[in-house]
Amino acid sequence: MATITHTTTVNAATMAANWTKGVAANSQKWLAKYLAPKALFNANPSQSQTNWIAGVNAAAAANSYANGLANVNLTTVANAASTYGVTNYAASGTNKAANYANVTQALASAISAVRATVLAMPNATLQDRINRMTAWANGMATYKGQI
Repeated sequence: MATITHTTTVNAATMAANWTKGVAANSQKWLAKYLAPKALFNANPSQSQTNWIAGVNAAAAANSYANGLANVNLTTVANAASTYGVTNYAASGTNKAANYANVTQALASAISAVRATVLAMPNATLQDRINRMTAWANGMATYKGQI
């Protein structure tokens, strides 16, 4: 006859096995919520930035970054990179091609504009070449966040 006994400990292996199954089982629910959120993620950029800054400040005050680094298991990191990372990295060229194509026109235009400016500058002396390098870096920096 079966008996019922209460659990006095938590089984980590059972938790891990159930988590994987739960994530897989809820993937369609995640997609449905992702495609039909209560509010769009970009609905209020100013408030989102304020919240992000508050979150970063709270994490800094809690020493979260240093604590996280101190708790990294390098064996797990290496195994994950070998098992998943290399495959995902290889696939990213295909998976992100459409995103890259969306910005290439603006990026090419920015590079061309900065290049024209730099090519018009003198390059006879070492200081001229330093100025050209600085102009390139500063010119491209003006496009940061716009492309």
